[in-house]
Amino acid sequence: MDMNEGTTTEDLWTPFKELVSVVECYLTNETGGSPYAVHTFESVLRRHKQTFLSLLKNPAKNPASREEIKRGVIDGVNLPSVGRTLLSKELVDEAIIISDMYNANEYACLELLHTAQCQSPRQPGLARGLLAVMLYYDGRRALVQALRELVMARDGVCWSISAREEIIQYVSRYVEQLISDGLLGNVLDALRINSIDSELDLLRRNRALPPNRYHIKLLACMQSTRKLLAGVIFAASAQRGLERDVLLRLLSEEMSSPSRSATGALDEISLALQMSLLYALDLSVLHRREDGEELSKKLPLIQDPDLISVLLDELTPVSHQEGQKGSGLRALCQLALGLALSALKRAPVSLLRKGNESRCEALDQDEVLVDAAIDGEVFEYLDEMILSTDLVASEEYYQRRIHSLITDFIVLMHSKLMEMRVKADEAARAAQMYAAEGLAPPPAASHRTRLDALLRCVERLYARDPHNLRHDYWLACDATANSHRAGGRAATLYKFVRLSGEVMVAALLPAYLRALAAITVEKHTWALLARRDALSAHHLLTALALYHRNLRQDPTPFAEHAHASSLGASAIITPAARTGRLLVRQEEVEAMIGALKLIAAVAKVDEAACITICENMQWNAVNCMFGLICCHVPIQLKAALCTTLAALGRWASTAPRVWAALEAAHLVSPTNDKRALTADLLEVECRMESYPLSRAFLSLLDSLCAAGPLPRALGAGARRPGLDPYIDHVVNKLALPAPHRPYSDPQEKWQMISLCFRLFVRWLDTYEPSAADFPPPHSEPDSNPPPGFRLLMFLHTNSELLRMVLNTLDEAYELMNRQPMPEQVYIQETLVSTLQMLERALSLERSLTAAATEANRAVMLVGLSKLLLAPSGNEKNDRLVTCCRVLQHGCTVPAAAARAVALLCRALQSPHCAKHLLECVALTHQRAPEVRHGFVECLEAEEWCGGEAGATDIRAAKEGIIVLLLQLLPAAPHNFAHFLLGYQLNDDVSRNAYIAKNGNNEREATTLIESCYRLLYWIVARPATSPPALRLLRAREYFLARHVKATVNLETASMATLSSRSWVLRACACEAGAAGSSGQHAALSALLTALTHASNKEESRPLPLPLRHDWESCVIRTSLEALPVSVTAVSEPHWELFHASQLRHAITECDLPTGLGGKRISVTRVHALLSRELAALRASAPQRNLVALEIQKVLDYVTEINKQRNLAATLTHYYDSWRQLTEIIFCVAPHDLLNLDTRKTLLLNILQDLLNKIPPAEVLPQIGNLASGTILLLLVNLRHCYILQKRESNLKASDFETTFFGPSNQIMQTKSLTLKFILHKILSWILVSGGSTQKMRVNLYGALLNFLNIVNLKPSSADPEEEINSTYVSRLDSTKSRPSKEESSLKAMVVEVINSFGENLCSIVCSDCVGGGHDVCRMVALSCLDTLIEINPGTDWMNTLTNQGYLRSLIDSLLQDDEGLKEALEPNPKSLRVLYVYESKMALLIKIAGSRFGAETVLAQGALSCLANIKALDCHPDIHTGYGGKDTEFVPSVANRFRQMLVPALALCDALLTTLGSQNHSCVLHITHFLLSHLECVDMVLRATHPSSPQGLLIEASHLTSVIARTSDREVFAAVQSDTALQRSGAALQRLHTLMLTMLARFHSPPADMDASEDCSLYYKIVCNLLLFARNTIESDAFSSSAQEGARRAGSAALDLLQHLLRRLHSHNKLLATVHHQLHSVPSMTLVDMKKMLGDETTTSSPLEARAAVVTQLRARANTRRLEVQYCAHALHSALYLLWAHTRIYLRAAFAAHPTKYAALSRTQAVGALAAEEASEIRKSLVAVFNDRFTDELIDTTKNQSQIQRGFLEVLVKDLKSMIQFAPV
Repeated sequence: MDMNEGTTTEDLWTPFKELVSVVECYLTNETGGSPYAVHTFESVLRRHKQTFLSLLKNPAKNPASREEIKRGVIDGVNLPSVGRTLLSKELVDEAIIISDMYNANEYACLELLHTAQCQSPRQPGLARGLLAVMLYYDGRRALVQALRELVMARDGVCWSISAREEIIQYVSRYVEQLISDGLLGNVLDALRINSIDSELDLLRRNRALPPNRYHIKLLACMQSTRKLLAGVIFAASAQRGLERDVLLRLLSEEMSSPSRSATGALDEISLALQMSLLYALDLSVLHRREDGEELSKKLPLIQDPDLISVLLDELTPVSHQEGQKGSGLRALCQLALGLALSALKRAPVSLLRKGNESRCEALDQDEVLVDAAIDGEVFEYLDEMILSTDLVASEEYYQRRIHSLITDFIVLMHSKLMEMRVKADEAARAAQMYAAEGLAPPPAASHRTRLDALLRCVERLYARDPHNLRHDYWLACDATANSHRAGGRAATLYKFVRLSGEVMVAALLPAYLRALAAITVEKHTWALLARRDALSAHHLLTALALYHRNLRQDPTPFAEHAHASSLGASAIITPAARTGRLLVRQEEVEAMIGALKLIAAVAKVDEAACITICENMQWNAVNCMFGLICCHVPIQLKAALCTTLAALGRWASTAPRVWAALEAAHLVSPTNDKRALTADLLEVECRMESYPLSRAFLSLLDSLCAAGPLPRALGAGARRPGLDPYIDHVVNKLALPAPHRPYSDPQEKWQMISLCFRLFVRWLDTYEPSAADFPPPHSEPDSNPPPGFRLLMFLHTNSELLRMVLNTLDEAYELMNRQPMPEQVYIQETLVSTLQMLERALSLERSLTAAATEANRAVMLVGLSKLLLAPSGNEKNDRLVTCCRVLQHGCTVPAAAARAVALLCRALQSPHCAKHLLECVALTHQRAPEVRHGFVECLEAEEWCGGEAGATDIRAAKEGIIVLLLQLLPAAPHNFAHFLLGYQLNDDVSRNAYIAKNGNNEREATTLIESCYRLLYWIVARPATSPPALRLLRAREYFLARHVKATVNLETASMATLSSRSWVLRACACEAGAAGSSGQHAALSALLTALTHASNKEESRPLPLPLRHDWESCVIRTSLEALPVSVTAVSEPHWELFHASQLRHAITECDLPTGLGGKRISVTRVHALLSRELAALRASAPQRNLVALEIQKVLDYVTEINKQRNLAATLTHYYDSWRQLTEIIFCVAPHDLLNLDTRKTLLLNILQDLLNKIPPAEVLPQIGNLASGTILLLLVNLRHCYILQKRESNLKASDFETTFFGPSNQIMQTKSLTLKFILHKILSWILVSGGSTQKMRVNLYGALLNFLNIVNLKPSSADPEEEINSTYVSRLDSTKSRPSKEESSLKAMVVEVINSFGENLCSIVCSDCVGGGHDVCRMVALSCLDTLIEINPGTDWMNTLTNQGYLRSLIDSLLQDDEGLKEALEPNPKSLRVLYVYESKMALLIKIAGSRFGAETVLAQGALSCLANIKALDCHPDIHTGYGGKDTEFVPSVANRFRQMLVPALALCDALLTTLGSQNHSCVLHITHFLLSHLECVDMVLRATHPSSPQGLLIEASHLTSVIARTSDREVFAAVQSDTALQRSGAALQRLHTLMLTMLARFHSPPADMDASEDCSLYYKIVCNLLLFARNTIESDAFSSSAQEGARRAGSAALDLLQHLLRRLHSHNKLLATVHHQLHSVPSMTLVDMKKMLGDETTTSSPLEARAAVVTQLRARANTRRLEVQYCAHALHSALYLLWAHTRIYLRAAFAAHPTKYAALSRTQAVGALAAEEASEIRKSLVAVFNDRFTDELIDTTKNQSQIQRGFLEVLVKDLKSMIQFAPV
């Protein structure tokens, strides 16, 4: 409920539940968050004031409302919760029935039924009407609970709450007003009217009793309501006392009709009311607190001057009051009032003067009242009616009040105490004299019983003392106590303890000893008993030894038996059974039992005293006690002896002595005869139907087993060593027969089973299976195995013990579903032990099987995991289902719920068990909701309701449920986890509607919260469960977005908090990925809003982006800001006794993998290893103690190492989660939610934070690897953001860089949020990462590469058109380029930062390029070096590359890659890494060849020679078969792989030719040598290529023809002829030239189906290269006739090409104009038009994204069309030039007047070469083509070009026309 809202639904349940929620929030939840508004609380309480005053009274029935509801079946009614609605007849009938039952308004009952309908999923199996009844009573309980909370919050004298002062003041005024208006009287009326019997009779008459399980809940709710009503009276009385009228009424009612329990004592209601009376008559605050005088003024005893007189009149003793009804309560009130008057008498005078004089006179009546109380048997009443139950011990302030009552009586009425003692002594002596004379004592011996009753009250009150109130009796012995507490009061109390024993008569000795045992404390009690007084430990133990010695000397007929069974108590007290010398009276037996209780109490709290008792050989206490157990003594005394021995053996230092004495006493016979304990069990206890000795013996064994390791050698020498006799006795004599034995007290059965099972659990917990425990096959073992082995064998076979355990589990669960019984506590303990035993046995099943296999013994082990699945019993109960149903009692028995969940986790690790449980539960419609609801109830249980131990168990149960879900969730659907999570199992899980339950809202991060977040992550991460879960989380006000905004101080956060936060971030990453892929913009917007805004801003709904961001405190940055990234290593201590190296080796051997990639040291293994060393050590006891201390030091050291490793793993996990979320946000966030400006700013901020955060030399290696990857991805996103924003800006590159990064001077001067800072950090990290993993170096080089690509961004086809800043010179030599001013600033910044690191950085990068690291690292390093050289071609790194041999090593490595390259060309290669590294190397060489110095260096270092020697380049795949294969998903085809080798080699040749020029004969000869070395490959490509060839072949032909064309000149041919190395290759070269000319004839016309732009561009490139070759070779005079024939065909091909290319050029211009038109019309396009243009494969739904995609596509298309136009125009002009040259040679050269370059052929040669008719044909073809229209179109192709180009074309056309016109043919 919202704290600022009132109640809205006026039914009989919801307003009261909301009220108690508000009250608890204001009174108990004031610790965290902003404080609530007090006026809101006041308004809520004012609204309910009348409800409190008319407590438990419903709004009255209304005939008009009833008629309206009846008409609602037809006309409908208006309900506040649902509006106008029609009612069903059944609903109307139920509303009227409930209205008649409770005399309630019909509309309220109708609303109650509607609420019940809404709550029905939370209460499965309950009809709507019955649930409405349950809600009605639950609402009444909530109302009374709210009232009690308010009354308890009132300012008073007993307690105070931690709420704010203004809240307490208002509540105090509010409650005082209610009380003054008669609230307490109304509460008493409600208690009297609303009895449980009447309510049940009402339900029975109306057939409204719910089923059994809910019936118990209903009864508990009714009882809770009555308890709360009584609690209202008690709280009011304890805080402020009771007013006169209420006090007298309460006294009268309780004296006349108190309610009693089944035992005859007061029940909880009457006890609370009578305790209210005691608090109303209490003035102990005067001496209990420093400000007692001021506080007492608030009490009515002080405020009301006549109240004491009235009470005196009411409580004045009258004659014969003993027989009156309520005399016990009257005596109790008399005692309380008398003590109050006595305390007031000692109060300051200011209190006495207040009021009239009658008060002072009344103070003298204190002793009269106390005497009357004593005579009225007040202590007997207190003992029998109040302290005989456990109710007082369960309520702190009950126990405190009775404690103050008894201590005040001892202190204030010490004289009365002494009178009681004197009278008791006199009565005891008189009774002794009568007994000595053989006369019966007189009946009036009550004085002794009254003092005895006081001692019994002390015994019972402090038997359970969780608040250590008993220490008040020993404050006088405590030197550290405060002076005011250690004054007279403390001395008087200690005097009561000390002097009582010194002057106590024998008759009172048992009661005193029991009382002293109850108030025993550490040290002080033993100091009292250690004195050699009349009553001391020496006296008690000596008397016990003397009694044992006399019994051993008893010449009775029983002496012939070693161990005579006891005949019960009568055997001791009957004079005829013993001689006079050994006659022991019953009083002495009780005294011995009391003495044993005292010794046991001392031994439990004081180890030093226990050691003294056990080791004092004069007393010989242990042997003496075992000897008495073996003697003829009462069974109660034997039980007390066993209990005392259990206390003495509970310490590790005394347990061995008790074990030895136990074995020596032979209480348990190894031969299984009927002696000792067996005889007592069969002959005495079974006849008595009570088993105190057996229970005490079980406690003894449990205490000894808990004290230390089990003695494996016990009994050595006398029998086979081990504990087998004790196991047989416990299992066969006690445990198995226990369910079938008769019991006088039913709870003793469960007490016996509980003790047996607790011992079994202890044995199992201390056992680990071993092969040595299995008996040898053909011989008797030397010793018996541990008890745990025997139990495991019983539990893993179909044994009687297993059947008994499983039947006990079913029976205990069934009894838990019934009404509370006296034995309920023992049933709960049995249930917990049963589940714990089964869980431990299941956990050891696998190791037991492995041990049996190792031992090679023929042992039949079925396995408990299989035996659990077998149904048994009349109802065929399934035990796993029973475990699930136990969770329904998680609130009442949290320990059982925790153990049940642990058992389920163990059992369901087996897939068949999980499947079996799902079938048993989910497929049973009645059982399924009940089981699921049990899990939900357990998860929703409040942890504060069960105390500290209960809170631990409830938390363990919750964590176990989460672990169970995590364990079962990965299984294939449908599984038990899906069932528990609410998924529907009859449909696809991913399409379900997720059924959610409200979880636990805790702010502090614990392991439970961490487990919940982890479960949430795995639910949203798995495809089967993610969609419904994410829909639910989004419906809950964007759950993940709200939780990710939580602020966490990462520096001080615990590991659980860090891990919790980590899972939240991972879940948000899943949410972002799912929302981005499915287009859930609202969910993604909410998440982005939460991440990019300040964490302290409260957002109630997702806000659109962009908004005003607080970049310094946004969540995505603060989530990393304070995260520690390094862990301090644990320093190794100095070892005094262990050798350091050997110890380190031993610890290393115990280092085990965790399954999550890390390692942890097994502390258990280390401890076991060192313990074995200690056991084998032969040394004295002091030396062994020193070694033990050193072992503990080692264990502490190992624990610290594990803690640091856990912390490192947690930090890594957290950073990995943050990384996932950050990376996926930038990957999936669309631009309309995270625009480019916001994205850029966020990227730069995060990069700065991350690089500042990570110290490269100190960071954890795991975090370093992840952080480097994050930096890489963030820089990729930054580069992408740069590209996109550049496209949108439509600015030139220089202008855009200024706007994107800021002014250039800022870049050069600042180090924050700039590229300079980022680059500096990345390079610094690369320098120190030499010893890091290859993954980190790859990430760092990748980040550097992306950074350099931002600075050196190349224009994309999708970018706007802009002029390229390049010249002819810069294209020939990259060192001659002149960048713009802005571009120069950026690149200068990069050069400056890189140069600042010196040659060290260059050496590291170059080493990574040629080193032996990972291939990916080499590739990325090569790419970085490539880009660096491109940015700064004149860098000094070139000298480093050359001078230090890196370049030579790089070139030589090409030959080393030859074999790998050949393997890469196999059909199924093992790896392609060599191929990709080869490409990277060639790319770097090509970049180096871009400058003249670099090209000369590459050429001088023999790069082309290496390429010529690579045999892989000769392995060209077959043209017909090799180009038919397609690329697979990753591996390219063989043809593509070969192309990846050939094309870079040809590109290097092109680069060398471009830089050095084709006139560089050395370069040309090397390239020619390279071509001729791979002539077969070249020949194959040139022969096979035609215009319709595959694209891959065209690419090869394009690069190959380019190299051949540029190296073909007659000077080159002449150089080849003169080169001795190439002289033999002249024919081959001639062959190449012929193939080139032949190829030109094939390419004279483009193919008809040339639609692909890539193929079109390739065709034009090849044509240009062929035309260039023909132009270069046409004037050579060294050609043969075949070559001349080729030249003639080239001329005709040029004419055909000219015509085709002109037509294609016109077509390309039209397509380019169309694209430009579309690009200009994009702003006016609709979303439908844009989607149509983008095609069907598009998934975008945002207009902004669609428009950006269309612009990108059209720009790319326009760029492609522009290139096609350029290529086509260039080919056209090349064809025209070739045609002009051809025509000039063959038509005009012979008639040239002046020799020119083209006059190489004489006229005679020309005429001889070309017949007249051929020349005529050429002229005719030229005349047919070159008409005016054609020439105009040719000239128009240069209209957008320079005037020089246009003039040159006009000259060519004019010359052609003149040659055509004036040719002499």
